[in-house]
Amino acid sequence: MAIVLRLLHAGAVLSSAWLLMHTMSYMIEISQKKRCRFLLFLGCSLLCSMIIFIGDPFNILGTAPIFLIIVLLTCKGSFWKKVTIGLMFASTIFSFNALRDNYIHDFLLETFETFAQVQHGYLISCLFSLPFALVLYFCTRKFAPDKEYTLSGSMWRLLLLLTITPLGIVLDVVTLFQLSDHYVNTQSHQEYAILLLISLFAFISLLWCVTVLARQQKLEQQSMFTEINRKYYEAMEQQHFEVRRLKHDLANHMQVLSALPEEQRESYVRELAGNAAFSQSFACCGDPTVNAVLTVKRSVMERCRIRMKMDLQIPAQLPYDKTDICALYANALDNAMEACMKLDETQREICLKCRAGKGLFCLEVSNPDPSSSRKQTPFHTEGQAASGSDKPPEHSLLFLTSKPDKTNHGYGLKSIQDIITRYHGHMEIKAENGIFDLFLYLPLLK
Repeated sequence: MAIVLRLLHAGAVLSSAWLLMHTMSYMIEISQKKRCRFLLFLGCSLLCSMIIFIGDPFNILGTAPIFLIIVLLTCKGSFWKKVTIGLMFASTIFSFNALRDNYIHDFLLETFETFAQVQHGYLISCLFSLPFALVLYFCTRKFAPDKEYTLSGSMWRLLLLLTITPLGIVLDVVTLFQLSDHYVNTQSHQEYAILLLISLFAFISLLWCVTVLARQQKLEQQSMFTEINRKYYEAMEQQHFEVRRLKHDLANHMQVLSALPEEQRESYVRELAGNAAFSQSFACCGDPTVNAVLTVKRSVMERCRIRMKMDLQIPAQLPYDKTDICALYANALDNAMEACMKLDETQREICLKCRAGKGLFCLEVSNPDPSSSRKQTPFHTEGQAASGSDKPPEHSLLFLTSKPDKTNHGYGLKSIQDIITRYHGHMEIKAENGIFDLFLYLPLLK
């Protein structure tokens, strides 16, 4: 009987540790290195198996810093994020273990009397860790934030400050209680169970707060992207309107020219020639927003001496919001132009390909890569949740900008990704063989 219980106990501890590690993966990115994952598994095993007796401070005070150091070594993210998430999970398990080892264990002691039976009672009480780990795992998986969620350093510090209060309650209950005959009479100290339950609920609530804050920040970011795209579209539309208006006034300009004296006519002609209104206006596809964006961007490319090759097959107006269409094309072309400006004029070339048909809208923009010596493996982002290696790393190429002011720049590809997410599309970015290529597709809405 004792051997069976010990085997069950070992299986429960290892299973709980595995569940705890995967639960943490929904809240913080864990290193993919095998030694790091194995080290974290050992830390979770230590956490789940640790005995927390009220009045015995050594276990909890020794385990907490060890587990926190393991989290710092094996997880990714900012220092404050790792500390906060590590303490939240450690404190949650500590609260449950204290309840398990002092109250569930004592309940089982009422059935067992001999020393061996007391040990059996402890082993049986440890089996309760597995169902608790299962509940924590499934609840976290259901309500966890997106894998790429981000919170500011100040937000993580605030969450850490909120974590300290219930953690202090657990530490006070476990470490400050004075032992009487080396045994805690839980029947006469029910208030400790209430305090531990309150702390356990507080830690779980803080984990939920991370999800709520992450979702709120994502909504604010989407709102910001929408507003940026709307202003971008309005400015582009106004510029395109001015182009059409000035071209319409060409007859009036001709009359003015005919009436001007010879010495003033030449300067007037030079002024008109430099006006963007007299550049070629594109009507290369069936979507007026795409035509307007390409008209404006082509004018900029000509001034920057950037050649553009186009292959557009869009027979009708695209069934998307105009600001989203403008953002897709404008941001993709802006990034390509920014890269081309780092090259010699002979190398500045952008290739644009578009297709709309058979239920899909496809857009591809490619340009020479200024840092072609950098080797990048392609990665994908999808509108629906992906898993595994398909997710871009936290500091991937998708979110980088080469501009000095990284606070106010670098939103172009983020904005594109936000649009792709909303329309349930797919994007692939790769830089290889000296070419930077952005490819995306969206389902054509009916």
